[in-house]
Amino acid sequence: MGREIWDEIPRSDLALERRRADTELVGVRLERMRSAIGHWERLSITDEEAAESVGRPIGHYDTLSVGRMDRLDGDRIEDAADEVARQLCLMCEGMGVYPERILAVGLGNRSLTPDSTGPKTVSRVEATLHLCQYERELFDGLECSQIATLEPGVTANTGIDSRETVLGVCNRIRPDLVIAVDSITATDPERLGSTIQFSDTGIRPGSGMGRCRGAIDRDYLGIPVLAVGVPTVIDLRHLCQRRDVRDMFVSPKDIDKIVDSASRIISGGINQAFGIFC
Repeated sequence: MGREIWDEIPRSDLALERRRADTELVGVRLERMRSAIGHWERLSITDEEAAESVGRPIGHYDTLSVGRMDRLDGDRIEDAADEVARQLCLMCEGMGVYPERILAVGLGNRSLTPDSTGPKTVSRVEATLHLCQYERELFDGLECSQIATLEPGVTANTGIDSRETVLGVCNRIRPDLVIAVDSITATDPERLGSTIQFSDTGIRPGSGMGRCRGAIDRDYLGIPVLAVGVPTVIDLRHLCQRRDVRDMFVSPKDIDKIVDSASRIISGGINQAFGIFC
């Protein structure tokens, strides 16, 4: 299959896998480094020309590789959560955000396992906003951020675009930061269930599937959005290299265990960085 055909079907939400993201293109910087739990690939896009070439907005895209999450034991999951907590704090500092009130949004469909990373993650995030409002003395003793969680569902089930739901809740509770968690697509099978992407540019739900209705980002919400994505599916065309196979996505056979581990890692990082961590 020619390169021009692949450029027509990027089918990846990972900035690292976008065209020219790993080249010496002016305006793109890529750094690789080891960590206690795996390794980081830190991609920065610094100007509009580079953003247009790569196909992603100006910003930072940091990808943590930890190995297949379904094979991590309890200690390794805790280590990965520690790494996620540090990353969240680092990105908030880079964005100039020191959030007192946070909305954690779990995007996706809880009933569809490969798409359930977001909902299952926020179900494990400890909500504290209600304690601030109704149990102030107890909340003050916790010394944590005010955290609310939201699972907006998918339009096919609710009839409402998830962007509109998130915007409505933000207008009501006025958080300082939105952390949006979602399942995303990849082109490299080795990245499925083994990497986590962090971005300060927001998120475009369904973009990897070709069904994006718009971004959930600072421009849309009026507040910073920190996006966290876990690759859980791959376009079948990247595996069989056939143009006539369309709208078919596959995931690892142990996707249920992958999603469970990913949700524990990310929620543990959020709780440790901003909330109640036990």
